[in-house]
Amino acid sequence: MKKAIFRTTDEFGPLEVLDDGAKRFLTFGNEHEQSCQIKAQPHIPQHEYSRAIMLSLLFCNPERVCVMGLGGGTLVMAFLNANPDCDVFAIELRKGVISIAQKYFQLPKHESKLQIIHQDALDFINTSEEKFDVLVADLYHHHGIDEIQLQKQFLKQCAQRVNDSGWLVVNYWLDHDLNQEVLSQLHNDFECVYACNSGGGNMILLAGKSQPINDYLDATRVKPLAKKLGFSLNYYLKRLTLLAPV
Repeated sequence: MKKAIFRTTDEFGPLEVLDDGAKRFLTFGNEHEQSCQIKAQPHIPQHEYSRAIMLSLLFCNPERVCVMGLGGGTLVMAFLNANPDCDVFAIELRKGVISIAQKYFQLPKHESKLQIIHQDALDFINTSEEKFDVLVADLYHHHGIDEIQLQKQFLKQCAQRVNDSGWLVVNYWLDHDLNQEVLSQLHNDFECVYACNSGGGNMILLAGKSQPINDYLDATRVKPLAKKLGFSLNYYLKRLTLLAPV
C-alpha cells in the first residue's frame, strides 16, 4: 500500500512522494505517476514510455544527452548508467522537483557527467546555444502535458538544439491531437520520424537528423544495451513504426 512520505506545494501546485516499501512514486497531487522507481534499482525505468524513450540509444552513440523534465530523475540515471561516458543535462522548471529527486529518488548531487539546470525548458531552448545528440522533451504538469510540446515553434526550436546526426524524442499521450502541422514540422526539420506506441498509453516520437545507425536492430547491439538498461528492448522495437511525410 502506498504511503505519502513527503508533501509540499509550490507556485505550480502540489508535489507528493509516495512509498510502498519497494517502490517510490512522484506525483503532482493527482493519480498520475510522474515517476516510479524501484529503490533497489533506481536506474531502471519502470514506465513503458520511459523504456521506449531509451530506443534512442540504439539509433546513435550519444556524447551529449539532454532531458527536459526531470521528474524523479530515473530517465537521467538510465542514460548515465547505459553510457557512463556521456554528458547528461537535465532541465527542470520546479526547484522542488530537483530537491525531491535528489533526496528521495537517489539522483546524484555530485556527478561530474550530470548537469541539472533549474530553468523553464522553453527559455532554455530559446536562449541556449548548446547542441545535443539526444534531446528528450518530457514536459508534464499536474493537468497533463505542457502544451508547448504540441506547438510547431517549440519543435522547430528543439530541432536547432539537435546535432546533425542527433535525435529529438518527444513523449505524447495517445489521445493527443498530433495534427498534420506538427508532424509536417518534424518532417521538415528531420530526415526521419519514428513513432512507438509504448503500450502504456503514451506515444513516443523519435525524429532523427539522419537515419539510425545501420546495425541498430542487430542483436550484438540490442542485447548489450538491454542488459545495461535492465529490460528487454524487443517489445518496443516491435511497436516502432516509421512515419511517412504528411
